[in-house]
Amino acid sequence: MERNLVRKGILFVLMGPTGSGKTTFCNRLLSEFSETLHYSVSATSRPIREGEVSGKSYHFLNRAEFLERAGAGEFFEWEETHGNLYGTLRSTLLDGINGGRDLLFQIDIRGALNFKRAFPNNTVTVFILPPSFTDLKGRLRNRGTVDREELAKRFGTAQQEYESLLGLSGDTGKVDYLVVNRDLQETYEQIRSVVISERARYHRMDLPSVRQFCEVEAGE
Repeated sequence: MERNLVRKGILFVLMGPTGSGKTTFCNRLLSEFSETLHYSVSATSRPIREGEVSGKSYHFLNRAEFLERAGAGEFFEWEETHGNLYGTLRSTLLDGINGGRDLLFQIDIRGALNFKRAFPNNTVTVFILPPSFTDLKGRLRNRGTVDREELAKRFGTAQQEYESLLGLSGDTGKVDYLVVNRDLQETYEQIRSVVISERARYHRMDLPSVRQFCEVEAGE
């Protein structure tokens, strides 16, 4: 019978401003690790966009439904961003950690810090930076899917995230990894290596599963 290590599930969190490449990297990770890494579907009150699928992209709720479930304590965390509500179901996190199921999240730095406070041993945070704010503005403008007012909001949010990041300098246990997305492939390899390395961290291993590899037979 093959022996296997058993461990707690990991909450992999990718964060960074809109246009940093989070969605692209999430999609590549989910494609490569399709059997062992699962995207955590958050809930939102914003309207569904073209190409999105309810239950896969987000759990789309109207504002009243969202607030009702929040009042019932179903969300681990939720907040309002750009006039819309976003939240993570508490059951999703606990089921993943206790079941040894790795989950992938794409959230802002405030949400990531909430995860770190509640699950410090099971949360891995990666902040992705574009090479410059000029690059970030160019990427958002080239999308052509948001108007000038929305662009201004997103630039303001990016500035806030940068300020939060700088404020955490030297504070261990908050932002684990920082990568600059200059080249798509090189940046992906960095993030991919984080996933592989964190899965081998000893403190998440179940002791009985480790012990089976440490059995020593007495010599004759």
